[in-house]
Formats: sequence, structure tokens, C-alpha cells
Amino acid sequence: MTSMADLFRDFWWLLFPMAFTAIGIFRQWLNWRARLELTQTLRAFAEKGLEPPAALLNQLK
Repeated sequence: MTSMADLFRDFWWLLFPMAFTAIGIFRQWLNWRARLELTQTLRAFAEKGLEPPAALLNQLK
């Protein structure tokens, strides 16, 4: 029977693609959160009838 140490020794290199995948997923989640906050801020400006600052509009690009 194969022990966990044997599995780790044979497949240690899989940690790298798994880590890169996890980092990519986390970065996408952070981008989604930033976009959501920007959308909510722009919605608040629209509800008040105010013109949003140009810096906020530039973040949409």
C-alpha cells in the first residue's frame, strides 16, 4: 500500500499548478469585488442625480 509520504514524493510538483490556480481564482474574485463596489457607487450617484467623478468612469474601461 502506498503511504502519503510516497504520494507526496511522487506528486510534489502538482502543488505549483494547484497554487497558481488558487491564486488566479482569488485574483478574479478580488476583481469581481472591485467591479461590484464600483457599480454600487455609480448606482448611488445615479440615484442622487449626480454626475460621477471622471476617475470613477475611467475605472470602467
